[in-house]
Amino acid sequence: MLRNVGLVKFLTVLLLLGLLTPLAFADSKAFDPQAIYQRAVASVATIRVRTIDGRSGVGTGFLIDRGLVVTAAHVARSAEQIVVEFADGDGLEARLIGYDARRDLAVMRVVARIGAPALEIAETDAVQTGDPVVVIGTPRGVPRVMTSGEIRATNVTFPGLVPRIMLFFDAGVAPGNSGGPLLNASGQVIGVVVAGTNRGNGGGLAVSGSTLKTTLPIIGDGGRYERPWLGLTGTSLTGDLARQRRLTVDRGILVLEVLPGGPADVAGLRGAVSDGPPGDVIRTINDEPVEDWDELLNVLATREPGQRLRLGIVRGSESYNLSVVLGVRP
Repeated sequence: MLRNVGLVKFLTVLLLLGLLTPLAFADSKAFDPQAIYQRAVASVATIRVRTIDGRSGVGTGFLIDRGLVVTAAHVARSAEQIVVEFADGDGLEARLIGYDARRDLAVMRVVARIGAPALEIAETDAVQTGDPVVVIGTPRGVPRVMTSGEIRATNVTFPGLVPRIMLFFDAGVAPGNSGGPLLNASGQVIGVVVAGTNRGNGGGLAVSGSTLKTTLPIIGDGGRYERPWLGLTGTSLTGDLARQRRLTVDRGILVLEVLPGGPADVAGLRGAVSDGPPGDVIRTINDEPVEDWDELLNVLATREPGQRLRLGIVRGSESYNLSVVLGVRP
């Protein structure tokens, strides 16, 4: 007890002398998700979309400037009609300005006056594992739902998107959260939620705030960037699968199906045939070995539609090189 009293007196003296600032005590304040929610919720919107073929969907977005709303590219990219609903008003028509499907980011303009303040986008270089976070969104169509948790990993790669741009967090998300803000303890946007995950105890993935900052000037000026597409389905080859299919190799990507008319079909790749040949095995891309389906997707994430790849394949006991021109992912 005496030791504690002495410590308090010592810290008080340091504070009075200016050697210890009040900020050191402020860091220990309790994380207050409700306060963050109250400050930010008016700037978060439900995004309702309808595609040209009549399909509908729901996502989330948030205000970053007068009339400018950010969401995930997969929410708005194919929409014919977009309606944005803030907490204090009716649905407002929005126009898609630009998107980058490789980073799953999009920006829209709402042609109306919105009273809500814009959310501040933070640099995320300093984000660390264990930092507390808040998510606000429209999970399963329910508007303005809040969950909270912590950052579990940074610089995460999501197969098919640009590598190492994701934050993994353990706050609960569900379909409809996509495009919503991931907020830090100060209420700043440190990420855009794009996916849920079963990794660990669940949670989600968000494109980092730094990636959003560097992408916004491009898509905000009308840029539209698509993900490349091979037009096939496949699986990582294992020893057991190779023996089951009687293959001559036990590493690579086994092609299961080639979509008619797609880039892989045009290039001459073959999928598995019932009671027939087991399908080609992709062993290399541009002479670099690939042994995992996610690895193939990550290679594609660094390419553009229209670029040409050289695939090294094994068909039966023969090896071939095929040239494929990447298409646009539907």
